[in-house]
Amino acid sequence: MVLFFDTTLEESHADVTFSKEESKHLTKVLRKRAGDPICITNGRGLEWQGVLTHVAANSARAKKNHTHQHSPPKKQIHLAIAPTKNNNRMEWLIEKLTELGVASITPLRCNHSERKVTKLLRLEKIAIAALKQSQQFFLPELHPLTPFSDFINNDIQNGYIAHCKKSEKTPLADCPLNQQTITLLIGPEGDFSPDEINAAEAAGIRSVSLGAQRFRTETAGLLACHTAFLQQQPN
Repeated sequence: MVLFFDTTLEESHADVTFSKEESKHLTKVLRKRAGDPICITNGRGLEWQGVLTHVAANSARAKKNHTHQHSPPKKQIHLAIAPTKNNNRMEWLIEKLTELGVASITPLRCNHSERKVTKLLRLEKIAIAALKQSQQFFLPELHPLTPFSDFINNDIQNGYIAHCKKSEKTPLADCPLNQQTITLLIGPEGDFSPDEINAAEAAGIRSVSLGAQRFRTETAGLLACHTAFLQQQPN
């Protein structure tokens, strides 16, 4: 199955007109023809199944056969992470987190952040491509760059902050990660500052360790999310 994406798609839509870019992909790359089946999602759980009625390089159309609205995943992982200095590493992380099924991603502006600007549209494009490739129906919610202090002032449920400061920390894998909602915080290459760690703990966010070794930011983000996914919710 080749999955397509249209953020404006609704269950009630009987017909879909593809963009010029998607139409070109359908004809020149996939060699699709009228009568071929097609599957589209809006990234909010909708699976729209149809058949192509018209295929041309600049315009392609499809009509609906049936739809299915998928239920959101029972486990919602939210990652707040300082953007990496190298854009390519952050883009790689967005791709992998989308494949993993993370619910939302918030870039954090921290005291030690080396990158204080993010290209949200570029990251969204990468997430959409990863969604289609992994054939999923829920696109992670990508938030704009958010100051650390603003983020921890939100009502964070089951929050965990991973850092390298020498203190009493629980290994993340030993934490109760089988709740429905988990929020993970990962700092920049220079780590969270002591003030940020103290503020997070004062807000009820628990300090954790990811292991004895020191990971790159993007590796730590992926490892933390994968660790949280491994603990399933009780039946």
